[in-house]
Amino acid sequence: MSTYSTRLKIELIGSGEQSNAWGNTTNNNFSQSIEQSIAGVYTKNLGSSSSPVTLTTNDGPQTQANNEARQAAIIFTGHSSDFIIQFPAVEKLYFLRNASASNKITARLGSSGNTFVINPGRNVFLSTDGTNWFEIQTQGSDWLTKTGTYTAFAGDKIFANTTSSAFTITLPASPTVGDEIRFVDVANTFDTNNLTVGRNSEKIDGATADLTVATEGAAFALVYSGSSFGWKLLEK
Repeated sequence: MSTYSTRLKIELIGSGEQSNAWGNTTNNNFSQSIEQSIAGVYTKNLGSSSSPVTLTTNDGPQTQANNEARQAAIIFTGHSSDFIIQFPAVEKLYFLRNASASNKITARLGSSGNTFVINPGRNVFLSTDGTNWFEIQTQGSDWLTKTGTYTAFAGDKIFANTTSSAFTITLPASPTVGDEIRFVDVANTFDTNNLTVGRNSEKIDGATADLTVATEGAAFALVYSGSSFGWKLLEK
């Protein structure tokens, strides 16, 4: 009688079982179970779902939709709000992409385990030992060009273009120590149309005031140091 592996749910044929049929099972294991776990790229459309969503993890050779958690790479699309995605609490490597432009994905192990937040438009390479997530490698965010009001995410790198008018970029709510955001005056117009960095209830350089940037060609970064001093300038 067949059993199934813990991590990838590969069908393991029992001794003496599947006479004249074991070749089909073996080929299906290779063409689906193993191939999907090494090279499978699966798009998970969350448009008709409610958070949290549990990835499917059925036994044996299956279509991608029937064993989503086995895939090597998963792209999350279609969500108009932040989403929690529940992964099996077993060892695995994943490449994950959050294709949303504005909503986060939280990868969670099981129903209440360790979590990892994937910001909008980010790709991450993660491993898990079944208990914790470990970020192996991450693609730094692409530079974003903004010409109007925007709420930033940790890791954003922003070309701010104030050619048409002054505007505000608001810092993230509930930042984590070490979060960084970069800003560049891409059009050299901060002197005529200022950029305002909204503090979003946190301090900026120890002050309880928004930061107004009026220097032509300014380029700087902010790093969050904690609630005592808030966001600190890396360059002045």
